Amino acid sequence: MSLPEPYYVSEDGRITIYHGDCLELLPLVDGAVMVTDPPYGLEELAGSYGRHGDTIANDRDTTTRAAVLEMWGARPVLMFSTPRLPEPPGDWEHRLVWDKVEPGLNGGPWRYTHENVFVRGDGWARPDASSFSVLRFRAGNGSPDRALHPHRKPVELMRALLRAAPPGLIVDPFMGSGTTLRAAADLGRSAIGIEYEEIYCERAVERLRQGVLL
Repeated sequence: MSLPEPYYVSEDGRITIYHGDCLELLPLVDGAVMVTDPPYGLEELAGSYGRHGDTIANDRDTTTRAAVLEMWGARPVLMFSTPRLPEPPGDWEHRLVWDKVEPGLNGGPWRYTHENVFVRGDGWARPDASSFSVLRFRAGNGSPDRALHPHRKPVELMRALLRAAPPGLIVDPFMGSGTTLRAAADLGRSAIGIEYEEIYCERAVERLRQGVLL
C-alpha cells in the first residue's frame, strides 16, 4: 500500500495534507517527530464542546490515540491531553502545562484553565532562556478563528513548542484545522498533516494559503 494523492501540497513543497484515516496512513509516513493534539476521549464525559454542540471523530474513547502511539514507537512525540482523564500510555520524559488563561465550560467544582502536554524521545532542545514548562497563551475563546475547530490551539503556542522540536519532518496525524502545520510553515519546517474529516482539511488549506497567523 502506498500513500494516496495528497489533498494539498504547499508551493514550496514543505507542507503536505492527506485526507484519510491516520490508522491507515501513518504507517506509510516516514516522519521524524510527531506533534499532535489527538481526541482526548472526552465525548462520554463532556458530551460536546463549546456553545454549538460540536463533537469530533474518534472522541468516544482513547483507542485511536493509543494505536497511534504504538505505531510511532520510539520516535520523538509531543502530545496534548486533558487533565480530566488518565494520561497517554507509555513513559514520558517531560510533562508540560498549557495555561489557557481563560476557563473552559466543563462542569464540576473547578473550571479548567489548563491542558497537559506530554513529551518524549531524543532531540528536544531548549530554544532560549524563556523556554518554561508552563506555557501561558490565551485560548482565544470567542475569537472568530475559534470556529475553525472546537479544539484549535493558538498558533503562538504551537510555534513555541515546535522551536524545541528535534530536526526532521513533523507529522500531525490528528491535524484538525492545521495549526501545527501553520506553525511549522512559519518556522520554515517541513510537516505532514493527516485529517479524517474533510471540512477541517478545507479549513487548514485556507489558513495555509492565506498566510495569516490565526
